[in-house]
Amino acid sequence: MKQTIIKNIATGITKKCDILKKNDNFLEVVLEGTTIKITLKKKGEIYVGLFKDMEFTSQG
Repeated sequence: MKQTIIKNIATGITKKCDILKKNDNFLEVVLEGTTIKITLKKKGEIYVGLFKDMEFTSQG
């Protein structure tokens, strides 16, 4: 399975994620070792998404 890294904007913490789905508009990931699924929308060159009031980014 392909992986990517997401970054929490507020804390700067990065985590590895497994990519479930990826296209030109959306990136759907699951945090490695968990069942937490995050959907990120493409904005410019990066993907941006929210989970429990935390904002995450990824290069995809």
